Amino acid sequence: MNKKSIIFIVIAIILAIVGFTSTNTSKQTDVISKAVYVEDGKVLPENEGKIVIVAGKAEVTEPFVDTLTGVPIPHIKANRTVEIYEERMETNEENNSTYYVFDWKSTTHSGVNKFDEVHSTNLVANCKVGEFEIDGQIINGISVGKKLKDIDNQAIAAKGYREHYEHKKDITYVAKLDYMPLGGERSGSKAGYKQGYYSDYEGAHRVSYTIPSEESLEYTFIGKQQNGKIMYDKDLGMQAAFDGLQNPTELAERVKSGGMIGAYVAWALAAFFVLLAVLGMRKKKEN
Repeated sequence: MNKKSIIFIVIAIILAIVGFTSTNTSKQTDVISKAVYVEDGKVLPENEGKIVIVAGKAEVTEPFVDTLTGVPIPHIKANRTVEIYEERMETNEENNSTYYVFDWKSTTHSGVNKFDEVHSTNLVANCKVGEFEIDGQIINGISVGKKLKDIDNQAIAAKGYREHYEHKKDITYVAKLDYMPLGGERSGSKAGYKQGYYSDYEGAHRVSYTIPSEESLEYTFIGKQQNGKIMYDKDLGMQAAFDGLQNPTELAERVKSGGMIGAYVAWALAAFFVLLAVLGMRKKKEN
C-alpha cells in the first residue's frame, strides 16, 4: 500500500466518524426541549440565565453601514471581501519560462466588525427581536449567499469610493479607482500595453459584499438570556440562528434533519477517498 492510499484511508475513517457523530443530535434536541420558548418577545426576569428561543422579525436598531467604504448594508449581516491588486509570477512549463501577471488577491478573513482596517471580515448589525438584543456572535452564524449589487453611490463617494460593476462575474465592487482593472493582466508589452502600465494599480483594493438570501428578516434565535440580550452559548453544541419562524418542535426537527444531511455528505466524501485509495493501490500493483 502506497503512502497516498494510506492517507486517503485515514481521511475516509475520520469522515465516517464525523458522519456518525452528526447523526447524534440528542444533545441539541434535549437543549431545545428544555429551553424557554418566548412567543411574545418579552424579556422576563424569571428567564434570566436560562436558554431561550425567540422567533420574530429582526429589526436593526441603528444604521448598518460599513465604515470602511460607507456602503449601507440592507440586512443584519454581510460578508465583506477585500481584494488587493498584486503582481504574481507564473511559469510556462512548456518552454520553462516565467512571466508576471497582475491580479486581485483576497485578503485574510479576520474577525467580526473590524470596520477600521482594510481586510475581509464579517459585519453584523445591532438588532433586536421583540425586546431582545441579539448577540453579534449569534448573527454571525447566519449564512450568506446573495451578492449585494445595489449600492448608494452618494454614500460611498463621501469615503472616496465609486461603484464598478463586473459583467463577467456579475459582481458589484467599490474601489477608490476611476478605472478598475479586471485582473490577470500581463505586465509586459506583449499584452499590448507599455511595460509597467498595470503596476500603477499595484496595492489598490476593491471591496464586494454578500448578504443573506432571506429577505424577510424573520429568524429563530436560541441562546442564553442575559441582561436583556440573547447571548451565544458555545455549550449548546449547535448553531444559534435559523431562517424563518419556528417553534421548539419545528426547530428540533430541523436540527435532526441538518444532522442527517451532514452525515450523508461526510459518508459520501469518505466513500470517495476510499475509492481514491483503491485506485492508488491498483495503479501501484500494475506498475
